[in-house]
Amino acid sequence: MAAATSLSKSQINRAGDYLAEAVGMADVDFVEWYDFKRNREARKIVSDYRAAHQRPLGNLSQGLRQIVRTETGKDPLVSQRLKRVPRILRKLSRMGHGGLARLEDIGGCRAVLPDGDALDRVKAHVERTWGPIIVARRRTVEEPTPMGYRACHLTVLKFDRRIEIQLRTQGQQEWADSIEASDSYHNLTLKDGVSPDSLRDYYCGASDMIYSQEYGRPLDPQSRERFDRARDLVIDQGYFRGKGE
Repeated sequence: MAAATSLSKSQINRAGDYLAEAVGMADVDFVEWYDFKRNREARKIVSDYRAAHQRPLGNLSQGLRQIVRTETGKDPLVSQRLKRVPRILRKLSRMGHGGLARLEDIGGCRAVLPDGDALDRVKAHVERTWGPIIVARRRTVEEPTPMGYRACHLTVLKFDRRIEIQLRTQGQQEWADSIEASDSYHNLTLKDGVSPDSLRDYYCGASDMIYSQEYGRPLDPQSRERFDRARDLVIDQGYFRGKGE
């Protein structure tokens, strides 16, 4: 099998499409459709393509650590990861065909900053350092996703691979950690934006509260009341425990 660097985008996308299609199949359809040789070859392509993000990811993570240290004067809280193949395939199954070569977050590094001011300084420094190779920008700090996710994302094209840089405040990171914990404990997919209404309202309200505290923005009484109602509801539904329980 050819190395990932020698594969065309159409080969990479076909392999991703083939495996992503299997994600949504019922057992009986999967058995009738399954082709062992093709499945093995597709998995090799996807695995090799994923691994090809390791070098640019390590390069950018090292640079991001230096930037954070310069801007904050503290030991940087910077992490890096390659998205696991099952999560890649789940994302592709939602995107439709031809998505693997367009994914921007197979490789990602993240910096957790003390506050919003530090986040803005680091973002400006990243823009100065890698501006010519930044190919996408997404800032959801002021306008969060429907679930309440807030962060700053910058996609950098390094060694012909797209690597996502995430910048989060401490509060935004704690919010995201809580989402992952709920997913794991209750076998949910909140991280992918799929959730019961009660949990969506709770996490959206919690995000507003954190933003208000970290950025000094006033929180209107109606928002606080909605959050309190959502908090009581998720406790009643067994997603969380109340104080003293």
